[in-house]
Amino acid sequence: MSLVDSHAHLEAVENLEEVLEHAKAAGVGSIVSIGTSLNTSRRAIDIAEKYSSDDLRIFATVGMHPFDSKGEIEDKGVEACMRELTDLASTSKKIVGIGEAGLDYYGQGDMRSPTGDTEKEFQKKLFCAQVKIANDNILPIVVHCRNGWDEIFQLLSKDSGQPPMLRGVFHSFTGGYNEAKKAVGLGFYISFSGIVTFENAVNIQEAARIVPGELILLETDSPFLSPEPFRGQKNEPTNVKIIASFLAKLRNIQESDFCTQTTKNAQKAFKL
Repeated sequence: MSLVDSHAHLEAVENLEEVLEHAKAAGVGSIVSIGTSLNTSRRAIDIAEKYSSDDLRIFATVGMHPFDSKGEIEDKGVEACMRELTDLASTSKKIVGIGEAGLDYYGQGDMRSPTGDTEKEFQKKLFCAQVKIANDNILPIVVHCRNGWDEIFQLLSKDSGQPPMLRGVFHSFTGGYNEAKKAVGLGFYISFSGIVTFENAVNIQEAARIVPGELILLETDSPFLSPEPFRGQKNEPTNVKIIASFLAKLRNIQESDFCTQTTKNAQKAFKL
């Protein structure tokens, strides 16, 4: 069974047609092209509609990353952007998710400072608005989380008023054992990128061992986060095979069985 790269930024990939041919040759059967702003979301849809084929199916998500969408939000405001995103979410059958959206506190300094609090509240508001769009459209939410685990789990909990049918994916998972258990408790999928192959990614590897097989997805986050031994180089969907091989060995299971399972997982998660 062919592999699924569940998270790639194809609009940022150079020599896209060549990269897609590489993916086909490597046995990648599907790619989900991710939006991080209104502009990149439109590009993701365009790419999915233009380049998808029987050999390589391409899908899209639409969403607003807390950093990448800052310019659009400063120009239009959160409410106007959310109205535009809501409209965009129903424009193509290629759209299979909302996001990537979430919390990114990296480099924010002391988050207890007034500036930090303002930034946190902005990100929470943006994220919650997109969770609503995902639920209203019966689509999974693609979650980005860096240094904001407690808040993200609180926002996604049923206690915060989220509907019980909300589903989603924690993309490029960088949490550890405890975060993985909480994500699994929500019934969310956990997607592992090339980061899991890094020598110092001990906590992520520990998490990857205990996540139920039926909740694991694979991603490259292309053109970023190349796995070892290509760390630091430009990434492409072909490298999802390296991540699959690494995780299969880590979990001590047959690679072919693991690939089959993760492909089925992606098909179920995004209704591909």
